Amino acid sequence: MKLNKQVARIGLSVSAALAAASAVAFTAPATAATAASAASSPASVAMSSASTGSTGVPSLLSRQARSDAELRDQIALQMKIAPGGKQTSINEVSYNNGKFVVTYALPGQRALGVADCPAGWFCFYQDINFGYPRGKLSDCGWQDLRTYGWGNRISSADNSIDFSAIDYYDINYVNLFTNYNPGAISYVGDAANDKAVFVDRVWC
Repeated sequence: MKLNKQVARIGLSVSAALAAASAVAFTAPATAATAASAASSPASVAMSSASTGSTGVPSLLSRQARSDAELRDQIALQMKIAPGGKQTSINEVSYNNGKFVVTYALPGQRALGVADCPAGWFCFYQDINFGYPRGKLSDCGWQDLRTYGWGNRISSADNSIDFSAIDYYDINYVNLFTNYNPGAISYVGDAANDKAVFVDRVWC
C-alpha cells in the first residue's frame, strides 16, 4: 500500500514538472514577440521626422540636416515625394535631365542670407532671406511645382535670367507675385508665403 502511494506521489510530481515546462514553452514565444514589438518602436519614432507640417511638407525637408546621415535621408525623401529624380551630388537631386534641380543645405553650412541663383536660372527658396533648400528652373512656360515636390514651399525667390519675368500662382491660378530680373525677393509676403503651386516664365 505504501509503495502504491509513493508511486502515486512520483506520478504527481512528474505531472507537475511537465505542466511547468509546458507553461514555460508557451510563454517564451509571447515574450519574444513582446521583445520584437519593443525593438520595432524606435523605427516608429524615426518615422516621425517625416511627418508633415502645416504646409503639408515633410518636416525633415523643412530644416537643415544636422548630420550626413540626415542629409541622405532628406535626399531619399525628396526622391520619394517627387519620383523621377536623380541624385547628382551629395546634396542635390535633378529632374528632367537637369531642367529642375533642388539643393539642400550641407550640415553645418552657414546661411548667407543672400540670393545665389546662378545666371540663366530662376530660383525659389523654402525660407525667407533665401534659406535652403533651393529649387531652380530655367524652362519657359507654365509648370506645376508639385511635380518636383515644391508646391506650397516658397518664401523667397530670385531671377537670374536676363529679359525674363517669372509669375507665381496659387492653387486657384491667382497671381501671387512676379519676380523680374534683376530683383531678388527676400520675402514674398504674408499673402503669398507657402502658397505658390504654379510658375510661368514669360518673355522667353
